[in-house]
Amino acid sequence: MIARIISCTVNLSKVAEFRNLLNNTLLPKIQSQPGFVENIEALDPISGQFSCTTLWQSRSDVEKYDNAVFPEIAAKMSPLLNGNPTVQTLPVESSSRHNVRAAGASAR
Repeated sequence: MIARIISCTVNLSKVAEFRNLLNNTLLPKIQSQPGFVENIEALDPISGQFSCTTLWQSRSDVEKYDNAVFPEIAAKMSPLLNGNPTVQTLPVESSSRHNVRAAGASAR
C-alpha cells in the first residue's frame, strides 16, 4: 500500500470554495481511480493549512493517477491556494484500519 501526502495552504478567503470544489468535484474523481483505497483530509480554517493523505493499492496506481488525473486536479485547486502544494509518496509502514504492517515488501 502506498500513501500520497499533499500539504498546502488555502487562501483564507477561499476556504468555503475550496471545500466545495474538493468535496463535490475533485474527491469523487479521485475515489473513482483504479487502486484508490482511502482519503483522509485535515483543514485548519483559521490558518488555511490543509493536508490530504490518499492511500493506494500500489505504486503503479499512484503513478497512473499522477500522470492522468492529478494535473487536472492541481490546475483546479491552484487558484484557491497560497503557493504550490508539496507532494510526498511513501510506502505505508502500518495501518490498523487496513491491517497493514511493515508494508515495504508488499509496496514494490
